[in-house]
Formats: sequence, structure tokens, C-alpha cells
Amino acid sequence: MGQGDTRGNILLVDDTPNNIRLLSAMLIDQGYEVRRVINGQMALKTAQASPPDLILLDIKMPDMNGYEVCQRLKAAIETKDIPVIFISALDEVLDKVKAFAVGGVDYITKPFSEEEVFARVENVLTVQRLQRRLQEQNESLDQEIQKRHQLEENLQRQQSTYQFLWNSPVLGIFRTRIDGLILEANQRFIEMLGYNSSTEVIGQITLSQHYTDLDSQTHLLAELPGTPQDFSSKTQFRKCDNSQFWGRLFLRLNQENTAIDGVLVEL
Repeated sequence: MGQGDTRGNILLVDDTPNNIRLLSAMLIDQGYEVRRVINGQMALKTAQASPPDLILLDIKMPDMNGYEVCQRLKAAIETKDIPVIFISALDEVLDKVKAFAVGGVDYITKPFSEEEVFARVENVLTVQRLQRRLQEQNESLDQEIQKRHQLEENLQRQQSTYQFLWNSPVLGIFRTRIDGLILEANQRFIEMLGYNSSTEVIGQITLSQHYTDLDSQTHLLAELPGTPQDFSSKTQFRKCDNSQFWGRLFLRLNQENTAIDGVLVEL
């Protein structure tokens, strides 16, 4: 649509004053915003400076006829998508093949019929609006696709980082229930506690079974819910063969308060 609340912004190009006044009055009466110029050079400058929604272009003009004006409009990036309706008198020879070949989308003839002018203008503008809406939807879809690709790339990077950390020979990574029962654990964590395989750990033991201080689990669970960030503590652990080691424990309560994610680093 054109500016304001008008039905469309139309550039009217005709070198005959009576024709331009009559056609302009018809269009304004129907709610269109109309700009008027009397030759091809002015039409090109006006269209490039402020592209209209539609151009009504007289074919027979001195210096530069409508066909040439249309060709130059279609050759410029700023104006190539503006639809052009040619204006021709009944007694003039309208080369319809040429009119469409140079980029015109329709034509109207003089003397003007208000109903025909309005019908042809509104039909072209409706197509133009639909094309713009489709282009906007396509652009929006392209943006969504780009966002999705970006999210997928970020997810792949995160998964790659997670796999790198999970396979770390230094970090013991695990997840427990609130009561400390081990739900997941990487191989390094399993080895830290002196076990050989995950079947000995997952769903079989609680983290507190390997604290040398039996009050540590109670203390950690009391501290964790009120901690907005990762909770860290230096804790002494007992392996399954009763040997002991000191470790730095990092814990985080998940958003649902149903599990605890942890990392254990042996000191």
C-alpha cells in the first residue's frame, strides 16, 4: 500500500493536461494518492526518488515514449518491481506484444471509463500487495530457517563439548537423585570411586556411601536449594576398597529440583 490510509500511491505520466487532470481526479476520488508528471525524464526521476505502488504511463509522448520509459524503469534496481499500466488512445496503434515485452502488466484506453480504470488499477495493486506479502513471508521463513540452522549448529557444538567433557580423563561427571542415588556417571567418576563398570554404580549406590563424613550429604542438600549458582566444596571420599582421596565437588540442582548434576575432580 501507499502512504497514509490511501489505497495506493500512483504515479501518472501523461503529456496531455486534460488527460492527466481527468485521470487524476478519477483516481483521487477512489481514494488513491496520485503524483503527476508530464514526460518520461520526470517519470524516471520521480520513480527513483520515491517509488510508487503503480505507474500509469502514456505510450505516445515526445522525446521518450512509454515503451522506452518502461524499459528504463525495469532496468533500474530501485524501480524494476513497480508495475506499469500503459495508457493508449483508441485511435493509436497499441503494440500489445511490445507493451508486455518491455515489462507492462496491463493497459487502459482513452477516453477513460472510470469503472475500467478502477478495475484494472485495483487488480494490479491487489496482485502487487499479494506479491509483497508473499515476499515478506518468504523473508520471514528464511529468517526462521537461518535461526533454526544457527540453533542446530549451537546444539551440535554443545553436544560436541559435552561429549568432550564426558570422555574427560580428569573430570568425574554424574547425576544423582535428590537422595543421592547415582542416575548417570562417566567412566572417570566410576574409576574415582574404585569401580570397574557402570553396572556397579548406576542405580546401585548413593554418593553419600562414599563420603568419609556421613554428615556431608545432609549438609550439601541443605545448602544446595538456596544456592543460585554451582555449589562447590572440598570433600573427602572413600573408594569401594576403603582407600580415601580428597576431591573438589561441584553441584547444581536442576530446574525441576528433581536431580543434582555434579562434577568431581580428584585433588
